[in-house]
Amino acid sequence: MNETSNLNIFSGADVTPKKVYAGDSVEITIKLILGKDFSADNSRIVFDMPANMGYSRPTCFNQEYDGFMEVLCSNPDIVYEKKIWNMEIEDFAGAKPASASGMAQRIFVLDFKGGSAAAAGDELLIKWGYTRDGFGVGTKIATIVPEKEFYSHIHVRYFRDGTRGLPDFGRSFIGYDRPVPDTVVRLEYKILPREPESLRLIRKPDKACLMVLDRFSNIAETDSINGYVTGNFNNSDIKKNEFGVYEIKNPDVKIAGRELPAGISAGMKNVFDGMNIYFGDMHTHTVFSIDCIEREKLESTPEKYYNYAKNSSCLDFLAVTDHHQPWDVERRRLSAETWKNINDAAAKYNRDGEFAAFPGFEFRCERGDTAVVLGENFTHEQIAARDIKNIKDLWEHFKGKNYITIPHFHNIGSLNEGEWYKCPYDNIEPMLEIYSCHGSYESDHVLERHIPLVKKFRSDRYGQYFLKNGYHYGFTCNSDGHKGNPGRNGLTAVYAKELTRDAILDAIRKRHVYGTTNARIRLLFTMNNSLMGSILPKDSPRNLVIKTDGEKPIKAVDIFKNGDLYKRFRPDSVSFDTELKIDEHEAASWYVRVTQIDNHIAYSSPIWFE
Repeated sequence: MNETSNLNIFSGADVTPKKVYAGDSVEITIKLILGKDFSADNSRIVFDMPANMGYSRPTCFNQEYDGFMEVLCSNPDIVYEKKIWNMEIEDFAGAKPASASGMAQRIFVLDFKGGSAAAAGDELLIKWGYTRDGFGVGTKIATIVPEKEFYSHIHVRYFRDGTRGLPDFGRSFIGYDRPVPDTVVRLEYKILPREPESLRLIRKPDKACLMVLDRFSNIAETDSINGYVTGNFNNSDIKKNEFGVYEIKNPDVKIAGRELPAGISAGMKNVFDGMNIYFGDMHTHTVFSIDCIEREKLESTPEKYYNYAKNSSCLDFLAVTDHHQPWDVERRRLSAETWKNINDAAAKYNRDGEFAAFPGFEFRCERGDTAVVLGENFTHEQIAARDIKNIKDLWEHFKGKNYITIPHFHNIGSLNEGEWYKCPYDNIEPMLEIYSCHGSYESDHVLERHIPLVKKFRSDRYGQYFLKNGYHYGFTCNSDGHKGNPGRNGLTAVYAKELTRDAILDAIRKRHVYGTTNARIRLLFTMNNSLMGSILPKDSPRNLVIKTDGEKPIKAVDIFKNGDLYKRFRPDSVSFDTELKIDEHEAASWYVRVTQIDNHIAYSSPIWFE
């Protein structure tokens, strides 16, 4: 028990079980022994539950729901009422969830209505996911293990005055101080990865990274790789890092899985004209984003994100883009202290030739959502100016600075049909995010990786629409990750000769970039020996070349002209190369999509003839 007060509110506090496996469904029991200073006379206990990916939200609405809350009290004369607090609607939850399906319903409240009979030694058992003799279904546990030693926390917050404790937004900000309880107890239990189920070898330009993964892509616990792979590796050239990833000095190492299925990427060094392919994630959210705080109770800081991205996901670059709306209420703005934290973490992890760490933020206005990735230092005063009310204001305010903006379509905005704000300055907004954790916004009829039906979609907010309407956007993917595991969803791949902030941004500005849904697919797409992203003369010849290698067999390679399918190949192999001579001369755009048998996809940036 970790109690912050000298009052004897609880003489004992515990949580069971002490260890759970990612993705399990269990009954979590909080045991509280009342102390001599506890009063049940109009007092309140606020239970701040974990809410990261996969967790059940606490509920009182149906005993058959996962996450149902039940209270077992040894003293029958204590009277209480069970409630669920929803941070987003700033009220207690009703029978029908409001605001994003009740994702901010993570706080369980016990309001005590009469307890003169309460005595020291009385026992409260709070059952989260009450199984009720096999009738209930337990609480679903997070599927993600973002740290080697990962503990999930329940905070028990006691208020002697039951009118206090709410509203609760999970933290303080300018204009609001989170209620301070008379005592708070932090309980924790460990979440462990599951047993190994697959292998993944990621080849980087300077080394290879071998991951032994559980079913949720967590790094499984292993002692060595010898029982899992065969090949020409030398154990003296292998180092196991802090996350359990095996780093191999030779990027061209040849291995094969013994019993587990293995995904093995192709080499990424000197793929085209002396350029390597580097993979990163340009759109992520940490503990400082409002939805991560209120919905997820995420505890992963920017520093943890950069570390995880580099050493667990084995990325080459990462941007932290926490939500920040300069024009909005303080609850939705980054504070000066938070901004310093983000920039300090980026400076710590940014190392030329090793890892590129970008600070940034995500901006919302009537156009929709835009990730803003910074290539130089911005002061808090620069990013927090109140007169930045829409993306056009931001472009003007940041004029002459080193940064890029990346629009994406999870939030469709409020502009009229067909209306779009285009950046008036070159090299500021060179690419669209057409895939993230929300699904694919490539087209209105995409099959694989389609957005869920609950997501919003409009006919002028997808990649092919912008191609058909004359925009010069490259295509990319990012995670939009809110879960503590950056680099486990959409990825940005860039062609660059070196791994630095400037080289990555230069490649993006040239649209020498493609996106994948996470697979390290190597994709080379050129026309007339010009790399994806190029704009070529309309009357030039059209020699199209595709060279691609997947981690798994490729079921389709599609060529699109002006956003429409031009030709399909069905390789049914891990590698595929082709060359086409196209005899036509009208203005057109071309891009390539590669789809693996497991529905992982790579989307090239287009090449334009104009």
